[in-house]
Amino acid sequence: MDFKSLSIERSWRSKSLEGTIRFSNKTGDITLKLNQSHIDRIFEVVAETMIEVAKDAARELTCTVIEHKKTIESKEGN
Repeated sequence: MDFKSLSIERSWRSKSLEGTIRFSNKTGDITLKLNQSHIDRIFEVVAETMIEVAKDAARELTCTVIEHKKTIESKEGN
């Protein structure tokens, strides 16, 4: 099965979140309704991923700054 789409929206009737996820293959499509527990888990995974990406970016920026500082210091020493 191939992932087709994920939709999470706030319901205008109840103000709760509603969602669907769609998959397809050569025999057809399937759409699953997501309950609040599913939506909460998706948000947890997204939040955890955002934190890890931010940490990776911070580490990369820190390494880049240290490398540039060493380059500047070596040029100043000459």
